[in-house]
Amino acid sequence: MIRLILISIFLFSVSYTKPLVLTEKEKLWLKNHPIIKVGADNNFAPFEFVDENGVFKGVTADYLKEMQEYINIALNKKRKAEFNTTPHDKDEIRFDIVKDKKWSSILKMARGKELDLISCIVETQDRKKYLDFTSVYLTFPMVIVTNKATGFIHNLSDLKGRSVAVIDCYTPNELLKDEGIFLVVTETLSQALELVSSGKTFAHVGNLSRVTYALRQKGFQNLTVSGITDYKYNFSMATKKEDKILNNIMQKAFDSIPSEVKASIYYKWFPLEYEEEKDYALIWLILFGTLTLTLIFSFWVFRLNMNIKKRKVDKAQLLKDKSWLNNSLRILNNYAWQWDLEKREIKINPDFAKLLNLKEEETIISEKYFKSLIKKEDLSKLLADMEDHFSKKTNNFSTILTIETKAEFKKRVLFTGKIEKIDIFSHAKRIIGVVEEIKEN
Repeated sequence: MIRLILISIFLFSVSYTKPLVLTEKEKLWLKNHPIIKVGADNNFAPFEFVDENGVFKGVTADYLKEMQEYINIALNKKRKAEFNTTPHDKDEIRFDIVKDKKWSSILKMARGKELDLISCIVETQDRKKYLDFTSVYLTFPMVIVTNKATGFIHNLSDLKGRSVAVIDCYTPNELLKDEGIFLVVTETLSQALELVSSGKTFAHVGNLSRVTYALRQKGFQNLTVSGITDYKYNFSMATKKEDKILNNIMQKAFDSIPSEVKASIYYKWFPLEYEEEKDYALIWLILFGTLTLTLIFSFWVFRLNMNIKKRKVDKAQLLKDKSWLNNSLRILNNYAWQWDLEKREIKINPDFAKLLNLKEEETIISEKYFKSLIKKEDLSKLLADMEDHFSKKTNNFSTILTIETKAEFKKRVLFTGKIEKIDIFSHAKRIIGVVEEIKEN
């Protein structure tokens, strides 16, 4: 699913390629404004950021370099002006990047009409009052980040009444203020993720690509993307309200970038380098055991048939033996489970259902219900063992649990499992395992 989202984002960004043809009015505007002052977020990797050497980088930086070149070519310049440096002559166009301001200051400058262009911004009702926007050139989902042990978050309503870290002046501030969520405002993404990692806030809501980039670069091994909201980051460029001509130029310049160039920029900053891995060790163990039982029971069936041929067997006893044999064959899939961490549900076989004092047809139970059956201290131990396994400290996890129901039903079991499927972030999506009942002596 995530792969399809990222591929669709890429296809959207490369859909349009048109030659850059400037009108006489547009050429005159550029002649009178050879230096275009650009407001950018200096801490918004991988979209745009300033590195430790003071160099402006990111996907929008690469787009602006290409746009600057095509604008100068359209003005019949033999060579392009160097990016973010002094022009070679008064008519050559260059983008002058404001690199030393926080995002809140960039927005303040935009309101004060101190900037010609903002390179990467989401259109909101407030910003439309003083900015005109180009068409959207990149779209990314707004996601929810939590501790891995939290499980899947279905939507923003699951965050009501909880504390959520958001970044100052970023889009989630405006979108979430009326959602009944306690917002903790930070200056940077690292600060927001640190609050979640340390347990000081329950979650962070932000951009999928930024979060993925930060988790890969900064660590935060105990965090994961646990949900996708209905909101999206639709990134555009923006100009002052009165600069309609510049807005048209920027749109034309972006559309003139060849698709293959857009593709190289996109994959440079948003690589799809992941494999959906499956560890079949536990699966093979279960299959081997199943095969062994099958051979044993097949041999019993063969012996039983031979005995039937050799001697007369009481009909009632024969039916009893057949019933016993059919019931024994059910052991081939006995006490098995599959835990879907995204859907928050657990699939169990009929024998496990009976062990939980449920009806045999109740083979899908909610994660919440299953946890409610487990003794509190055992549940804490189970979650800790699972976290160790998710962090690759163990090859699998195995925890002794006490299962209790309202009907004073109690069982002691050995609950063993292993990751069966992971997502783009190398975090568990599905785990499988077996349960063994511990008989009391």
